[in-house]
Amino acid sequence: MFQIRSELPSDGAVIETLNDLGFGPDRRGRTVYKLRLGAPTLGFIAANPETDRPLATLRFWAVMLGLDRPALLLGPLAVDPELRGQGLGRALVGHGLSVARDRGWRLCLVSGDPSYYRPYGFEPAAPYGIAMPGPITAGHLQVKDLAGQSLDTLPRDAALRVLPWRCHRGDDVDGDAVVTHRRLRVG
Repeated sequence: MFQIRSELPSDGAVIETLNDLGFGPDRRGRTVYKLRLGAPTLGFIAANPETDRPLATLRFWAVMLGLDRPALLLGPLAVDPELRGQGLGRALVGHGLSVARDRGWRLCLVSGDPSYYRPYGFEPAAPYGIAMPGPITAGHLQVKDLAGQSLDTLPRDAALRVLPWRCHRGDDVDGDAVVTHRRLRVG
């Protein structure tokens, strides 16, 4: 038995431990971690209802598709290894996607096992021209339309690179990379 609640600042150490157990201490070197800047946009905990001890965690990070399309990046999702297979992760994903949709997010990306995320409506991102910088396992980048018909508005003839939220890369006159920040509306 568990309850889902929003992540609290006091959960930070337990979240890090769960993520280390789930993905190993070298997890920060993965491509998706380069996109997770600042604090997560949404964070949820599956907790023991009697003790409030976190049993599983899920975070979402705001990213950009190209320079002008906001999206959420789902993950990491980590479950206490002793409790895997009991539905905590699936409940967190379902809850998180529902909250994201209710808050006006239109698109959600994930880098993960297609067989796990397909039941939530995720589909391959490549046919939509969406590409993540750096190495990623073939077929693992997936996208979900949270608003209905948002995928239909993506340009089919352009590559949409996944970028950190409010950041885009441009080159200055000397060819050096320049990062600028912008605040964008979600809805």
